Amino acid sequence: MKEEYVCPCRDIDPKNFLENEEVIKLLETKEEFKFTQKDYLKLYNCIHCNDCGISEERFMLKQKFLDDGNKIEGLKEMIQVLETYGTPFKINKSRIKPIPGVSKHSSTLLYLGCFTTVKTPQYGVNAIKYLLSQKIKFCILEEEICCGYPILCTGSINIYEKLVDKNLKLFKGRGFSEIITVCPSCFMVFKKHYSKENIRIRYFTEYLKPSEKKKSGNLIIQHACPLRNGEMPGIVEYLEKLYKESGYNVIDKIPTRCCGFGVGHQLRIDISEAIAVKRMLDFKDEGGFLEDLKEGENYITSYCPDAYWVLKAYGRKKKVKFKVKDMCDLLL
Repeated sequence: MKEEYVCPCRDIDPKNFLENEEVIKLLETKEEFKFTQKDYLKLYNCIHCNDCGISEERFMLKQKFLDDGNKIEGLKEMIQVLETYGTPFKINKSRIKPIPGVSKHSSTLLYLGCFTTVKTPQYGVNAIKYLLSQKIKFCILEEEICCGYPILCTGSINIYEKLVDKNLKLFKGRGFSEIITVCPSCFMVFKKHYSKENIRIRYFTEYLKPSEKKKSGNLIIQHACPLRNGEMPGIVEYLEKLYKESGYNVIDKIPTRCCGFGVGHQLRIDISEAIAVKRMLDFKDEGGFLEDLKEGENYITSYCPDAYWVLKAYGRKKKVKFKVKDMCDLLL
């Protein structure tokens, strides 16, 4: 648990924010009380960026909220969609077309994730192309089962555990010894549950190398909160160095704040959208962080598919003057 942290949810809705000490106390005394429906605003005022260091504990409070008989609007339908389609999306057909060079059979699986295949397919396509350019051999599932993280964030831990078990049977049945993910949520879930099954879990950024052909342009990196906040220590410095070595002028004075989305958007949408709007201001002149811009193209990127989508959607809304490109595209 961190004593000092910067939480975007606390900044947006301080009235309904639970400090770390309050979360721990509630867990320690959870047998002594019951949550009521009015506790929803406080318990779900969290987008799980893990800046506070106790994201797991906040999941447990949400589980108690549901166990105490309270409701989340749309949760029943969300569970039905997951059980029917294996993903949070009713329209779950992957928009990523087959790409020549991908192995039909391999002990290494590239797991793209629900959001990537449905909402940000070009992000996934470029990840595939980049890994192929590095001579990495891997296969892709025709149909993936959700990692479970979106439903975990509602507090429905039993449904989450069912999805974890389904994927484990699938992965072991196919004989995968390594899984590469392109989504921070998938990486966290797989690392937690499958590493002990002798399946190596890797994130696609581990395969990125400085471009041999020097690139140019100003570059902002929107970092993936769960990875920089514990899952992959040093990833911020590693990626900024890599893109500088590739020739980009990396603007590293911009605070590494959350974009507001990820799975948080399915619950307190008001919180997510307010954080996203606030984050976009960091990428504009009035943010006061763009004094080191050089002549040339301006790019903004992320190694999280959710953040990539936010940069495109909210960057357009707030007229951010940086072209959104994914990390692999910037190196290809």
